[in-house]
Amino acid sequence: MLGRKSSISAFFFFYFAFVGLFSPYLSLWLNFRGFTPSEIGILMSPMQWSRIIGPGFWGALADYGKSFISIKGVITVATLLALMCSSLLFYEFDFFVLLIILVLLTFFLSGLTPLSEVIALRVSRDTNCNYGDLRVWGSVGFLVAVLLYGALIDAFGTNKIPMFIFISLGFVFLSSTFIDRKSNVIEKSESIGIRRLFNFQVNLFLIASFFMIMSHAVLYTFFSLWLKKVGYSNMEIGLVWSIGVIAEIIFFINQKKILSRFRNLTYVWFSCFIFAVVRFLIIFFSDGLLILLISAQLLHAITFGLHHVTSIMLVTNLFPDSAKAIGQSSYTVASYGIGGSLGGVFSGLIWEEFFPESIYIFASLVAFLGAVVAWLLIRKYKVECD
Repeated sequence: MLGRKSSISAFFFFYFAFVGLFSPYLSLWLNFRGFTPSEIGILMSPMQWSRIIGPGFWGALADYGKSFISIKGVITVATLLALMCSSLLFYEFDFFVLLIILVLLTFFLSGLTPLSEVIALRVSRDTNCNYGDLRVWGSVGFLVAVLLYGALIDAFGTNKIPMFIFISLGFVFLSSTFIDRKSNVIEKSESIGIRRLFNFQVNLFLIASFFMIMSHAVLYTFFSLWLKKVGYSNMEIGLVWSIGVIAEIIFFINQKKILSRFRNLTYVWFSCFIFAVVRFLIIFFSDGLLILLISAQLLHAITFGLHHVTSIMLVTNLFPDSAKAIGQSSYTVASYGIGGSLGGVFSGLIWEEFFPESIYIFASLVAFLGAVVAWLLIRKYKVECD
């Protein structure tokens, strides 16, 4: 039996290993199937917009259904349903049927991140360990997967991606069964009204998060396809992705030391938006030049790693203990759900209407809008770094 820290770390590893396959390489498989960029943008978008409804459903089930099912139970059942659904990818369905399959698959997966974050935060608090020490294993899993599957796809062909997805989800399901039961409990507390939960500060935070992930959806949806267009092989695409993940891992390992150098958490969070604007502009002007892509990918430590950690910390400050799962789910809905889905669809349309690199101008403009909203929040809301 794995301990509390080991079990959630293992789940992070295998779940984000799946993400390291699904996010970078699904678009290549869809392109292999003959779909257009706008169709690919739509088919990739369920990964994001399933999180509009999904996290709220799974979060509410975990918060209000605790009398008959634990958080671990919700995660395990959802993962099993996703595994069963992924088996349908072995068949060559048309656009609309494939869209339905991807909607169902991603809906079942949509609650895993916020619910596992709730468990990780509980384990971090109860065992007095650093949250980054747990979450870093997700980054390691992503890194291993993006390199491994890049090589496997080059060796065995793009048509094998559905089989890799099924196998990867099988490991996610198995790891979910080892999550320690002591991590499932949520504090019982008096219920709090929706208006008190979603106050002005919370709404500004969610809107800023919406813009931040909307900008990053350009990368999640089309970065691999764009790298393919400018001449990179599948293995090289995996290596470019891995640079960002390595930077992210280094950040997570040194998270506590880095944050201890700053007093104001909200200012650190705000700075991530500025770096996102810079990152996307670098990619736009790179013309595929590796040294510039490396520079842009190193900023992933800030635009994803630092932004993710500070956002999770802000959620814990903005939402009470009795609504932690709802808080995490709301963040996921606003950012990865609504923001991610619209970003993927719009970037596909922009790619077709203008030229491929124009999607990075779009991403930088959206990140700038996020910075404006974030600034409105930090002017009146301050949280100190612990």
